[in-house]
Amino acid sequence: MNKLAAGCVFAFALLVAAAVLPRASSQESNPTKPAPEDIPPVRTIADPYPAFNGVAVDAANGLVAMSDPNRKSLLLYDRVNGASRGASASVPLRQIVGPDTFLGMIAGILLDSEHREVYTANNDIEDTVVVMPYEASGNVKPARVFSVPHQSWGLALGQAREEIAVTVEVQNTVVFYRRQVKGVEAPIRIIRGPATGLADPHGIYWDESHDEIGVANHGNFRGVVQNTGGGCAPSAVVEDEAEAGESRPPSVTIFSAGAKGDTKPLRVIQGARTGLDWPMGVAYDPKHDTVAVANNGDSSILIFSRASNGDVAPVRILRGNHTGINHPMGVAIDPQNGEMWVSNWGDHSALAFDSGANGNATPKRVVRSAPEGTPTPGFGNPMALAYDSKRDALLVPN
Repeated sequence: MNKLAAGCVFAFALLVAAAVLPRASSQESNPTKPAPEDIPPVRTIADPYPAFNGVAVDAANGLVAMSDPNRKSLLLYDRVNGASRGASASVPLRQIVGPDTFLGMIAGILLDSEHREVYTANNDIEDTVVVMPYEASGNVKPARVFSVPHQSWGLALGQAREEIAVTVEVQNTVVFYRRQVKGVEAPIRIIRGPATGLADPHGIYWDESHDEIGVANHGNFRGVVQNTGGGCAPSAVVEDEAEAGESRPPSVTIFSAGAKGDTKPLRVIQGARTGLDWPMGVAYDPKHDTVAVANNGDSSILIFSRASNGDVAPVRILRGNHTGINHPMGVAIDPQNGEMWVSNWGDHSALAFDSGANGNATPKRVVRSAPEGTPTPGFGNPMALAYDSKRDALLVPN
């Protein structure tokens, strides 16, 4: 047994021991003293409202849907009549929420209008994609659940190929499954390797008219994770090894929809002129033959020509105080009605624009998960906490 494996076994043994050993005798002798876990906090910092992450639209069935990792729910709204009235919160047609749903730290979402199903990816801990029927509401069990690699984020559907594409952050991978996948199944194929240019992929779109897929990359390339046999962590990082990783400029990589293995992209949008900064969701707009990118870093939507390649500027940028765009996470195109939907992480809202909107445009409609102006802490899977005594501030990495 190597040192890493031995350390894992020892740590696991300590956890088991802690779980089965009896309470300390001092607590047993004083039953009136509350156990430490029963002491309520002095105060709590939490968002009581849904926080929008991914967004998807189905014009044929008149729906727009958002994934909510904060309250662990899916919200389905009427595409037109679901907008808020004034500053009040919008009323969803249905909210899917509860322990039976298998929803957790969900990210990407897609709507399959033909089969009337909602897909959403559990990005952390659960490592699954949950599939719900359109009619689902409340604390209901999924139609099916299938396993995906850890830290899966984006989802795209290829109707003609009957395939689901899933992006995987930590593995720099796009994984393809058959549409009816259920439980633990091997993927049909994967795109992965140094030639692909994938680096911390997030959003993904499927352009069936040109038989292409596009992937938004943050640029955090972690290299190839090696299996040491210990099951706890990758092998030690050495600077001259691929596993050491590197920080690359963010990008959008476009592949043939049938690509597999370590294949080069057809085109790459990358460089200073692109303005890409933490690109999240991406979507193809067939009406304008463009690709829309939710640019989280500077609260904008960047619009590129579909054929863009290299260090190119967007053909349009949607940004400004009138837009209401606030750290967007998702973007979806409704070609039937000529609309573009944007989901905000920063202020409990989703916005509908004309798909040709440009500059500091005002949205046509707003869907709110909370009353207008409700603050949000912006938590996204917080894992640690620090106190800055100089500024008297709490630091919460997400």
